[in-house]
Amino acid sequence: MVKLYCDVCGKEVTLEEGTLSWRDDGNALSDFRITHKEDQNHPDPKHVAYIHLWIITGIAGYTRFTELLADHWEKGYALKDYKGLKKALDQISTYIWHKSKENIQKSTTRL
Repeated sequence: MVKLYCDVCGKEVTLEEGTLSWRDDGNALSDFRITHKEDQNHPDPKHVAYIHLWIITGIAGYTRFTELLADHWEKGYALKDYKGLKKALDQISTYIWHKSKENIQKSTTRL
């Protein structure tokens, strides 16, 4: 099973205890990171947005998050943290892929 890791402490983070968080300052999105809920520690908490890992690691939640990003870019928002967003999405999409693969293997084993 693929694991998700906290960008602050480097330890494994479970779906129940983790978030994908970022800064939304009204015209730019930045500081994307996967963390334990208590490790978000963004410089200005009033601009922090987040989604729980248990939501975004499902296909519907992942799709909705990418729609949210597209909506912000349509409004003229800048992306100030391409590397952070890419790292987070890589971790999450790899997790989803492996979870889907496990589910397929389980269902074919039952046949």
